[in-house]
Amino acid sequence: MPTWADSLFDTGALGRRVLGPSPPPSRERQRAFRMLCWARLAIAGMLLGWFALSAPPGRTTGLVLGAAYLGVVGLQLATLHGSRGFAWQVLGTVATDLAGFSALQFAAGSAAHDFVLCYALPVLTAGLYGTLRFVIASGAAVTLLLLAQTAWVLRAPHHAQGNLLAAGVVGGAYLAIGLLAWQLAQRLARQEESARASEERAGRQLAINRHVLLEHPDGVLVLDAALNVESANPAAGRLLGLRDWEIDDGRRQAHYPGASELAAALRAAGGTQPTAFTFDSPDGLRLRARVQPLRQLPGGPGYLVFVQDLRAIDQQLQRDKLAALGRLVAAVAHEIRNPLGAIGQANQLGAEPDLSEAQRARMHELIAQNVDRLNRIVEDVLDLGRAGTRGAVELQPQRLLRELQAEFAGEQPRRIELHAEDPDATLNFDPQHLRRVLVNLLNNARRYASTRDGAIRLQLRGSPHVRELAVANDGPLVEPGLRAQLFEPFFTTDSRGTGLGLYICQELCARYGATIEYRVRLAGTPQAFGAFVIRQQPGH
Repeated sequence: MPTWADSLFDTGALGRRVLGPSPPPSRERQRAFRMLCWARLAIAGMLLGWFALSAPPGRTTGLVLGAAYLGVVGLQLATLHGSRGFAWQVLGTVATDLAGFSALQFAAGSAAHDFVLCYALPVLTAGLYGTLRFVIASGAAVTLLLLAQTAWVLRAPHHAQGNLLAAGVVGGAYLAIGLLAWQLAQRLARQEESARASEERAGRQLAINRHVLLEHPDGVLVLDAALNVESANPAAGRLLGLRDWEIDDGRRQAHYPGASELAAALRAAGGTQPTAFTFDSPDGLRLRARVQPLRQLPGGPGYLVFVQDLRAIDQQLQRDKLAALGRLVAAVAHEIRNPLGAIGQANQLGAEPDLSEAQRARMHELIAQNVDRLNRIVEDVLDLGRAGTRGAVELQPQRLLRELQAEFAGEQPRRIELHAEDPDATLNFDPQHLRRVLVNLLNNARRYASTRDGAIRLQLRGSPHVRELAVANDGPLVEPGLRAQLFEPFFTTDSRGTGLGLYICQELCARYGATIEYRVRLAGTPQAFGAFVIRQQPGH
């Protein structure tokens, strides 16, 4: 439970009763409070000296009160203990100053009108460290004390009546000073809180960045405009020969061993645009660097460089190839097992002596169907291996699409529609490979589409370069759970297919810098339809 004193103080933006317990005061605010206590001690000594050197009516009483006030202030200064009980420390300071200054002023009588300025200390203390209510209470207390002291002095008949009004004006000025100090203190507290939160976020981000850099398998460097190393992670140190390099050590190397080739290659590339190049390290490693210019850095531009060991990349590619080959072999074996089993069973049943001629013909038909399926599987696998990347040419797919439209429409010329934003738009592809991709997609579309007009749609988007080539149909949509497997080898929902058609399409598109994906158009409506979309960025 908060105490009464704690309810008066808050170093945050709002009162304690609104936001609950406030965080402890910062070290800067504690240090400022200690300096304020030293100033009080100095003022107490000067007041004691004033009573000793001058001869006011209550000199003896003033010396005793001054000595007592000096002792209390010294004791408070000696017992300061950081943020613990900070509200009580501030409350004790303000109460001591109000009681001490008022007692000394009453002891000095009319001769003390000059050191009435000492009341600024408790008012400023309340404004800097207390809540709004405490500031108003402190200002009101100072005003009442000034009025009481003036009324005490005015008992003598020779004093002017205007002094009472002057005391009220001075008290109001002190209240205004306290309110101004409170406003400034609240703004400072908000700025401190914001700075503390920003510092915590920055510290957390720096720790995360440091961890990422330390654990990153690739080399990461930051170079300044003169290609000097500003920071590097341990992987970069190993690859480039930066001996005894420690991240965040704050050192800048004018000449870093083992990376002159990187600097030379970067200068040759110009360094104004993101670039990638390969170079040899002094240890004989073949390295690949990707450079990203940093133009908006404080203190001048720089470069972010990622360095990779090509041996590791080649090893990873080899592992990926072996893994893909293993999956392909397993899939081929699985696909071959089913027709072989059917052939063996049909052959065994065909050897039965009591079979009719129709039954034997059926067995021969089953054997022929499964042999044909085996041949198609073998042909697809062989075609996949033979389909190396050929030289891409800038062709106009509109012409090829018109040929295929006529070929696949057959007796229903309106079943396939063709739309092109720009009939002369071009695509960088090998004509035979593009034809093969489109034949596969049109075979799928014809198998599932209805027979109505416009059931299959061919669409070209983009000008003067084709951005998208889509083959859509109004057949049933592919289930969401199956869409991620569409382009996997030997995945098919058709018992008559081999499951290699879409996989081959994806491989052929990738060889020419294109991608293929399945999309649902007008999703969530009765008119929804599926489309296979080929995308190629300009420049490929």
